[in-house]
Amino acid sequence: MADGDVLVDTEATFQGGTRVRLFAVESTDYPGGVNYRFQYYDPDSGREFLRYDNSQVPTHGAGHHHRHEWIDGDEKVTGIEFEDLETHLADFRDEVTNYER
Repeated sequence: MADGDVLVDTEATFQGGTRVRLFAVESTDYPGGVNYRFQYYDPDSGREFLRYDNSQVPTHGAGHHHRHEWIDGDEKVTGIEFEDLETHLADFRDEVTNYER
């Protein structure tokens, strides 16, 4: 694999219209060698529920890898561990599966 190679690019819509979007590309510019964004949201209202993403430099006071959650319109950002892409995807999918809709 090489920088810019797309590793994941998919989305799914749940009953009720909420959607999950998963995207990741290989990038040596990012910690872990992957630039990713996993998002659970409502495309009709634009409301976000949950997102995992990363940055080249530490941001949000949460390091390179972040978990964003919106509760009653307020965003909470926490740092999360990144072991590898497969584990990260599984963690996100578990959270979405157990998310109270």
